[in-house]
Amino acid sequence: MFDLMLLIVAFCGGVFGAAIGILPSFICVGLVGLPGIAAGIAGSTFNWHGLLTFGPFFGPQISFVAAVAAASYARKKGYLGSGKDAVVCLMGLNKPDVLLVGGIFGALGYIVHSGICVVAGQGQTDTVALTVVILGLVAKVVFGKHGLREIFGVLSDEAKARGRFKLGGSNVWLPFQSTMGQKVAIALGVGGLSAYVTQVMLAGDAAIASQAIFVGFCISAASLIFLQVGQGIPITHHLTITAAYAVAASGNIFWGIAMAIIASQLADIGSRLFLIHGDTHVDPPACAICSGAFLVYLLNVGGIFKVGGNFLPLLIIAVFVVWGVFDFKQEKLQQGVGVQG
Repeated sequence: MFDLMLLIVAFCGGVFGAAIGILPSFICVGLVGLPGIAAGIAGSTFNWHGLLTFGPFFGPQISFVAAVAAASYARKKGYLGSGKDAVVCLMGLNKPDVLLVGGIFGALGYIVHSGICVVAGQGQTDTVALTVVILGLVAKVVFGKHGLREIFGVLSDEAKARGRFKLGGSNVWLPFQSTMGQKVAIALGVGGLSAYVTQVMLAGDAAIASQAIFVGFCISAASLIFLQVGQGIPITHHLTITAAYAVAASGNIFWGIAMAIIASQLADIGSRLFLIHGDTHVDPPACAICSGAFLVYLLNVGGIFKVGGNFLPLLIIAVFVVWGVFDFKQEKLQQGVGVQG
């Protein structure tokens, strides 16, 4: 239900999100979410997540969205070199108009998310992630140079010759997490962990079960503090949350791992569609989370999770593992040819 006071507070949250920046605002989701999970497990009934983790303070639909829009605006005004600079704290620009733009988009985040919850608030998708994607695209168009063409980015001549979906040059989201082998390997690892923890917690009492979905996600978000300080740590929150959604719907760990692997591909598709050919941030993990959650919903209502036991998810896992191994061998072969040449 729409609440005027929450709209005002969302503006305040947007100002703060813009001040601390894109990546720091999301790291705080994990840092604040983990003690909230612990409190819930201990029996607290206080709505910690609704107020802080996913509320006006650090909810990505408010804080992260605001930081993305503020960075896009700062790039347009010439205050910032790139709107994709996720680690910069925008308070350091000493430009209050940047913070006010963040406040406006924080309020928009509250409005858009409220509307999405009315339409798709019964588990059809992840409403927070969908809000992040929608307003990321809005900011890209509003503060870009090419109008609606900004949605998919304007390709350079080199990128046109190579093709939109073929990586090369600087057109990469995460250089250390872009090959099929890397994506499948990390999805197997964190997807398996999140799937197992989710299943165990769902089998516990109600207080524990209510926190199960968020554990892997918050750990993944908090781990990005190492990315903030320049380390090549993987981005995994889209993998852990999608795995948790799949386990919650199916009760099957292997479906959790399979969906984590699929989410790794969905993020990569999102990066090639909306991020790497532009100069503002449209979040690939958010693309993967909302589309992955929708896929889990479709598989669940379609009864696919109940078909064939473990066979189908294990088949999906096996196909991607083989693909990853083949891709890795091809990469090594090309590197060998390059060295000999």
